[in-house]
Amino acid sequence: MTRRKRDLAETIRAALEARKPGHRLAKALEKWAGAELTRADAEGLVAVMAEQTAVGPLVVGDDECALRYLAELFQADSTDDATRVLRDGGMKELTRLFDAAAELPDCPTPPLAVVCQMFALYAYAPGVQRVAETVRRHPDEAIWETVFGLYGEENHPHGPALVEQLRDPLPDGFAAVVLLDLANTLGRQKRLERHPFDTADGYQRIEAWLTDPDEEHFHSAHSAAAALPFLAAKNRTALAALAMDHPAVRVQMEAAWASAYLGGTAGLKFLARLCEDPRHSLTARRYLDDLGQSDRVPAPVREPDFEAMAQMCQWLAHPSEHGRPPEEIELYDTRELDWPPTNDRRRLWLFKFAYLDSNGNDTGRTGLGLVGSITFSLGGETTADMSPEDAYGVHCCWELEVNDDPRAPKTRSAKAGRKLLGI
Repeated sequence: MTRRKRDLAETIRAALEARKPGHRLAKALEKWAGAELTRADAEGLVAVMAEQTAVGPLVVGDDECALRYLAELFQADSTDDATRVLRDGGMKELTRLFDAAAELPDCPTPPLAVVCQMFALYAYAPGVQRVAETVRRHPDEAIWETVFGLYGEENHPHGPALVEQLRDPLPDGFAAVVLLDLANTLGRQKRLERHPFDTADGYQRIEAWLTDPDEEHFHSAHSAAAALPFLAAKNRTALAALAMDHPAVRVQMEAAWASAYLGGTAGLKFLARLCEDPRHSLTARRYLDDLGQSDRVPAPVREPDFEAMAQMCQWLAHPSEHGRPPEEIELYDTRELDWPPTNDRRRLWLFKFAYLDSNGNDTGRTGLGLVGSITFSLGGETTADMSPEDAYGVHCCWELEVNDDPRAPKTRSAKAGRKLLGI
């Protein structure tokens, strides 16, 4: 391990003297990446922060500014002693710098938002109001999803307090959606006396999200449907009907869950039916499990072939893949193989899938995916018209590479994989 030439405090002081302190600090802290902060490191960081009387230089550089990097040190791996120093003394200094920066008319948003994340991470009570004020001023920062997610953790003491700070008026933009998610989470935890969207303004917003035809906004409709159990009954009925008529099945499922959560049986029947659709089965089963109604899951969906197909659909629907389940999917092949990547014998499944447009026409987005080891589809390498043996071979090579296994061929190919598999 490279010997440190400076301790953390010295490293920070030297960087802050540079013409572009943020850029210099980012580079200087690279050697600290992955290192655990000690009590001495934490005390040094707090001491350097206390020395800063002019906050202007700390927020030069918009996204890449020194205050951001100072704040991010609070989430570094730390010893228990170091964490206590940062909590007891560091948060006060960080708050002082935050307050000074927030008063600057041209202060960039990113450092303020990152400090807000630290307020949430450390469950720092004086930070709640500051988070709320920053959210109102800068409602469309993507980081709010992370910040509000922290406040929604079951053991976080200040989630309800943040909701109260933002209840009236409700924030605009993206912040409104993450507040809705936080309130839904706290509602399910039974930690909220009244949902912040259980108001005339809240109903209007929920209705707008449920009727928005833009697919890119369907995540907001999903959050809106999740709020239904926590709204007054007289306004819930019409909104629930909109949710059940929504074009996205995941929104319909959320509405069905809401109905069942309130004691209705129609939602349970709807979810049980969706269990039999491999494209939505795992999500529907999760809802039933959450409701304590696992016995309503039809027996056929527990069969291995069906479960494997459902796993493939869930993988394909992930946002980093296709973002939704395929319109068509079929079992192409299944067999038991001695599988080198896991050094055991196991059953594997190959599925052909296709994505269609709104008129049912082929979009050209077809493929082949494997379940049974690492669920994956090697787009461009495995195709719907290749033999099962070739597909297994390519996946075998790829998994060995992923595992850094020395048996991985230098060149990934079906031929090399089939040789490893003996097929």
